[in-house]
Amino acid sequence: MKYQAVLGSKALPGVGQITVPFPIPDSEYDHIIGMMENMSIGSPTVQDCWVLELDSPYPILNRLVSQCVNVDELDYLAKRLDSFSEGENIKFEAMASKLHLSDIKDFINLTFCCQRATVIIDFSNLDQAGKKHSLTVNGGSMPSDEYDQVDGRAVALDLIQSGTGVVTPYGVVYDNGMKLEQIYDGRHFPAYLCEMPQMMIEIKSGPKDKTTGCLYLPCSDKQIQRTLERAGIGPEGYRMEITMDELPPQVSAVVSVTRDGLDDLNALCRVIEPLDTEQREKLGAAVLLAQPTYASEVRQLAESLDQFDFVPKPSNPDADCAITDLGYVSYHGSLTLEALMMDDPAEQYRQEQGMGGI
Repeated sequence: MKYQAVLGSKALPGVGQITVPFPIPDSEYDHIIGMMENMSIGSPTVQDCWVLELDSPYPILNRLVSQCVNVDELDYLAKRLDSFSEGENIKFEAMASKLHLSDIKDFINLTFCCQRATVIIDFSNLDQAGKKHSLTVNGGSMPSDEYDQVDGRAVALDLIQSGTGVVTPYGVVYDNGMKLEQIYDGRHFPAYLCEMPQMMIEIKSGPKDKTTGCLYLPCSDKQIQRTLERAGIGPEGYRMEITMDELPPQVSAVVSVTRDGLDDLNALCRVIEPLDTEQREKLGAAVLLAQPTYASEVRQLAESLDQFDFVPKPSNPDADCAITDLGYVSYHGSLTLEALMMDDPAEQYRQEQGMGGI
């Protein structure tokens, strides 16, 4: 469930207002952040965005109005809430009401644990309420035969008679022993996949090699810069670790955070993201043929897929062709494969033409 907020500067009320949709669309991220920077708000680390209005399907979030918050916290909270089911959003609001939460850090942390609570809205169907409660206290899943055997009415009556329920505008909520854990520390966002990226990278820094940030590639340059700043990257630098990727396996085998820079990995993911299944398989075969070493070389191959033919079985092989595990792939471009994989193939072509004319 998405929302939008009207934001301004409490310190500089004369700079105007901006209406921001959350989660911020990737295609609009740089533009929106740029507009906020022109208003002297939108810091990666400071709570400098004054919430003037909030249009949200979650009435409980209106408690943020008149507060100063961080734009990335608003964005992260929106991504967490956007993945909720109908039952989860009711639990979130009911527990936020029970705990009297109004701070955005607490709202974010609640998204990680509110699922453990039980909320009864309809007391006319105790059998269903009891079965849902049993499912909740069993971690959200049960064998179907055990679930069918649950006496929902009896379970619900026991829960109601326990006297632990708290009446909220969202229903009667039972916390089932849930504690509000500090998973989000107010600076470093826990890893979370809102949408499946091409690659997820953990940023590790400090003497204990602690994860201080996560990048979901491809993303904009501003997102990279802000994530590193929020991670508190110091002069000692940082280490990257690829924790998952959706790249063709032949590409995954090539890329490495020890050889490839963050910008090169991001550029590669940006080129691969729009490729369909057939194009990804073709790229995998081209990688097996060309044997690239760096992410930048794979990117050049991906940008030049129209210069490759790929079929399941060999047909009239020529000099630049090979049978790979994926099938038969041939290259018919004007440059050599080595030149094609360079960052500036056109320059290499000019050099080859010049040498040929000597």
